[in-house]
Order: sequence, then C-alpha cells, then structure tokens
Amino acid sequence: MRILNLPNQITLARLGLSAATFVLLALAGRDRVELQGRLGWICFVLFVLSSATDWLDGYLARRMNLVTPFGRIMDPFVDKVSVCGTFVFLTVLDPVATPAWIVVTIIGREFFVQSIRSYLESRGVAFAAELPGKVKFVVQCCAIGAVLFGHALGNAAPTWWDWFVRILLWLALLSTIHSGWFYMRKALAHLNAAEN
Repeated sequence: MRILNLPNQITLARLGLSAATFVLLALAGRDRVELQGRLGWICFVLFVLSSATDWLDGYLARRMNLVTPFGRIMDPFVDKVSVCGTFVFLTVLDPVATPAWIVVTIIGREFFVQSIRSYLESRGVAFAAELPGKVKFVVQCCAIGAVLFGHALGNAAPTWWDWFVRILLWLALLSTIHSGWFYMRKALAHLNAAEN
C-alpha cells in the first residue's frame, strides 16, 4: 500500500492550502494591508477549501480501504495546523475580532487532548475522534471563515456581522472546552479501569 495514495495526497494538499493561507495572512500583516478585497477573498476561499475537504480524505481512505498509519497521523495534524495557525494569524491581524485568550485556550486544548491520546495509544488503548471533537472542529472552522469573510467584505459587511462573528467565536470556545472535558473524562475512565 503506497503511503502517498489518493487520500493522503488530499491530506497533503490541504496542508499546502493552509500554508498558502498563512503566507497571504503574513503578507497582509507585514505590509499592514487591510484584509479586504481580493486578498481577503483568496484567504477565505483557501481556508474553506482546506476545511471543507477534511472529510474527503478520511471518507476515501475508508471507502477504498487505503487507511495508513501516515494518514492517521497527518489528518489530525493538518486539522490542527490549519485551525490553530489561522487563529494565530488572525489574532495578530485583528486582536479585537479574535482575542488572544480565546486562541490560547483553543491551542491549549489541542495540546492537552493530543497528549492524552498519545499516552493512551502508547498503552494500546484506541482513542479515536468522537462527535464532540468533530463538532468542535466544524464550529471553529465556521468562526474562522466568518472572520475572514467579514474582512473580505470590508465596508460592505452588514452592521450585524461583528455580532455574528462574536457569537461564533464564543460557540467555538464553548465547544472547545466541552470537547476537552469530554476527552478528559474518557481518558480518566480508561486509566481508572487499568488500575482496577
């Protein structure tokens, strides 16, 4: 089974889309160019493509029986790079829309859950992603997409858009905390069972 099969190629393409988004966001910050107009739309489209195809690599891997250890490692890695990386850039570019403390909470949760997953799987315990984690990812992507979309619209954005973005960011924060709590309880259950 080739490592670079079709699902893994899609995963790597998603990583490339994320990298391209980061480059454009970095250029916008360095040149103090407002993230409006063409640049904003390009960033928005790249992020949406990267996020929207997240399900595709996993679906094809299962459907075509092409699940590989490389894919199991890279798929969640790309998810985290895409979301956390974009949040970091948006915190620099627009700290009002994306407060640093929310971004730190989101990144901290990712480190925490990944540490739990690595420890348990090293002991032979399966720790696959479950519904709370998937919901968290979708809500986070919607929040980021809304921020980028608002910047792309610029002055054409409706007056209520800022409130809509804030609501999505709070939902992203709450889903992040909830999923972290869910996985912590799941990990504690496995640890308690192992000790009894």
